[in-house]
Amino acid sequence: MADMPAFSTIRAMLEAQAAALPEQTAFLLRAPDGVRGHWSYRQLWQKITALGTALAHRALSSSNIAVCGRNSAAWALVYLTLLCGGETAVPLDRQLSPDGLLFARKFTAVKAVFADRAGLEKIEQVRRKLPKKLLLICLEPDAPEGIATLDDLLREGEALLHAGDDTFLRQEIDPQRTAELLFTSGSTDTPKVVMLSNENLCFSISAVQKRVPISHEDSVLCVLPLHHAYQSTCMLLLLSVGGTVSFCASLRQMAADMKFYQPTIFVTVPLMLEKMHKRILRQLEKQGRFKKSLISGRLSFLMERFEVPDLRKFVFALIHDALGGRLRMIIVGAAALDADVARDFSSFGIPVLIGYGLTECAPIVLCNSAANPLPDGVGQPLDGLQVILDDVDDSGVGEICVKGKGVMLGYFKNKKATTAVLQDGWLRTGDLAYKDDSGNYHITGRIKNVIVTKSGKNIYPEELEAYLNREPLVLESLIFGDSQSGEETVAVQVVPDEDAIRQKLGKDDVSQEEIQSAIGDVVKRVNRHLPSYKSIRRVFIRDRALEKTSTQKPKRGAKAKNNAPDASEDVKEK
Repeated sequence: MADMPAFSTIRAMLEAQAAALPEQTAFLLRAPDGVRGHWSYRQLWQKITALGTALAHRALSSSNIAVCGRNSAAWALVYLTLLCGGETAVPLDRQLSPDGLLFARKFTAVKAVFADRAGLEKIEQVRRKLPKKLLLICLEPDAPEGIATLDDLLREGEALLHAGDDTFLRQEIDPQRTAELLFTSGSTDTPKVVMLSNENLCFSISAVQKRVPISHEDSVLCVLPLHHAYQSTCMLLLLSVGGTVSFCASLRQMAADMKFYQPTIFVTVPLMLEKMHKRILRQLEKQGRFKKSLISGRLSFLMERFEVPDLRKFVFALIHDALGGRLRMIIVGAAALDADVARDFSSFGIPVLIGYGLTECAPIVLCNSAANPLPDGVGQPLDGLQVILDDVDDSGVGEICVKGKGVMLGYFKNKKATTAVLQDGWLRTGDLAYKDDSGNYHITGRIKNVIVTKSGKNIYPEELEAYLNREPLVLESLIFGDSQSGEETVAVQVVPDEDAIRQKLGKDDVSQEEIQSAIGDVVKRVNRHLPSYKSIRRVFIRDRALEKTSTQKPKRGAKAKNNAPDASEDVKEK
């Protein structure tokens, strides 16, 4: 892939794409009647210009403006316009409660909120507590009575442009000014809101281009929430090379959307990919031992060794068809991935590139390359970033510290939190890793999640969860420290796969005791591969999914421990 020109602002990037690739599809859309539509790069820039002009005319330049709603072209248009104008984008989690939205608005002092109907309904519940001058705009055309729509503002901007208003067109963007505010710990009394600049975003985009082979022929389906830096930056990455972006409004629609939009790149998180992997293995088992053997062994190696990806695509046709038929690469981040899952997808003919990052780094720090797609590591630092491990222990594990243009400006209105993590330009991430002899990093967990035994041994919950989650009878698990016995030992909450248990036992109905026994056997089997101090001592069976963040990571801490089911079983055998 030829080197792409470097841009210092998202505005310069999109304006250049509109000039160079005016008819290339930027956004691929689905109309309510199921017909495909699209916005070209020229049309996207025209819409950005119109909306930016309307906002400038309403004296909203330099204001904080929130956007809240399901993934959509409308959401993306607003977000891009704010990055391209003098405003600061404040992407909000659409799952926030009405009081959460109220707090987020007050804390960030937003002057306008773009939201879908569901978001506006939440805002209506706290409307009397909001300033009368707060501008509300509906992202959807069927707005509640008295609320302007995004289409209204686009028409307003087009009229202003036709009349000669060039305020937006003349705006100059400071690459180092705060371009967006991103909540990283929810809306609480002590929120952490990351300030990212255009320079931060453009650095990350440019650096990832050098590591991940993408071009204008690629397309991505945005499945993860766009308010999260991981998904929004991946969208910007595709737009930076003239690629195509489409939008999945909910996880329930993902399978249908994969077939409809036929992306070439799938951006996901480990939990989502691991669930897909388990479903695929069940399907392969139904098709017989031959296909299953291709994953685990010799035939898969031979296909990779002699570079016959078309054969893999033929053998695993059902898998490729279910993923749209054009998928050529999966990008995974946000948490640790089971290495076997990465290896298996490679066997299917779809390589997995694993990366590591955090919102504070816009958000990518470490990433595998196409030439070196490690299944059990997160690769090496992006070009231009410095990464070191601090306070390294006897096993070689230390805290990841990062320095470079991708590092945030700081936390909004939180000098204490900023000072705690930014020291002499180095960002202390709070994440733990070790580096192998080839310079590749391997994540072990979070400092605050580490369980410390009475003897001073460190136990990383993420490591034990990886062992458990690859078991066919386990849907998901959450490891935590349990001090009931007077000293800190390891306990786990498990969400069992009851269908798999019924299939294993050959029964249509299984009792709670049978579920507990089956999961207990799984834990004993895992314990046999662990040193004694890491052994899981108590098991709690859950009848519902774990509470998760927007990127499908289990929520941890005291709340997770307190929500453990009452019934448990002691594991007496290692």
